[in-house]
Amino acid sequence: MSGAVYESLEDGLVRVTDGSRTGWFRPDGGHVRGALRDADLHFVAWVGGPKLPGRSGAPASRRPAPPIIRTQGRSSGMDLGIAGRKALVTAASRGIGLAIARELATEGADVAICARGEAGLETARKDLEARGATVFAKAVDVSDGDALMAFVEEAAGSLGGLDILVSNASGGGGQGEEAWRANFEIDVLGASRCVQAATPHLQESDAASVVFISSTAAVEYLGVPQPYNAMKAALIAHANDLSQALAPRGIRVNAVSPGPIYFEGGNWEMIEQTMKPIFDATLAQCPQGRMGAPEEVARAVVFLASPAASLITGTNLVTDGGFTKRVAY
Repeated sequence: MSGAVYESLEDGLVRVTDGSRTGWFRPDGGHVRGALRDADLHFVAWVGGPKLPGRSGAPASRRPAPPIIRTQGRSSGMDLGIAGRKALVTAASRGIGLAIARELATEGADVAICARGEAGLETARKDLEARGATVFAKAVDVSDGDALMAFVEEAAGSLGGLDILVSNASGGGGQGEEAWRANFEIDVLGASRCVQAATPHLQESDAASVVFISSTAAVEYLGVPQPYNAMKAALIAHANDLSQALAPRGIRVNAVSPGPIYFEGGNWEMIEQTMKPIFDATLAQCPQGRMGAPEEVARAVVFLASPAASLITGTNLVTDGGFTKRVAY
């Protein structure tokens, strides 16, 4: 349904047009009439739900993130202590997950990655190896608990241990019981299973760290109630609990919550192409005049996971360029 057009109507319905077929849906996803009976329930709910207010002033533009300049032949300041570490990142063949794996590899870590698609995973493996990393890559469906935990064991064996675990996989947006199940199985149980399998290896490290990728949808209203928001909030709570329970074993646990992140093939590019008013309204909420880039989230994650952040545990690092407006005491 990525090529469909979603329109909010005055009668409260959402009209979805996909080629020659049109359907009318309630904001809760229920089909009302029309030949088109299947639509992306996340988009239907978003278009039909309460709208995000705009920001006054000049319209925002999607400017690129500022470049990072790496210097050669002189001290670059803080040493993150990543070189020689062993890291595992789930859902790392594209987007934020791949950017995190790249940053870890660039900093000198060896990396284990998984994703569902073989082709994307192989491309990612070659990319990381070109950065000098030893890479263990395997196709894994994170919702398959046995397969996921086996992957963690294989990764630790292949890399010779684990220092860093980043749980990035998500079931994504959507409405209804299937979306609840997907987000619970992938976001919450996926993270929990990863930690369960990785703990025996992490506690052997002298600088063990776990990072859960949550979302600003967990901390502030994002236009429509959905399972994604609730399960991402659960991740933040679970990270805090684990930070207390695992601290005696020398394992830090934190969360990172990105705001809107734009990249080719990502959700926000699709929303820009198919639901321009929603894209523009969201962009208008970004004080920097742009959405974030995966690389910006990756740098926050890698710092938080590194020995340089050794005193930080139990926190949720919001990485959103000021998109959320709450005061977080």
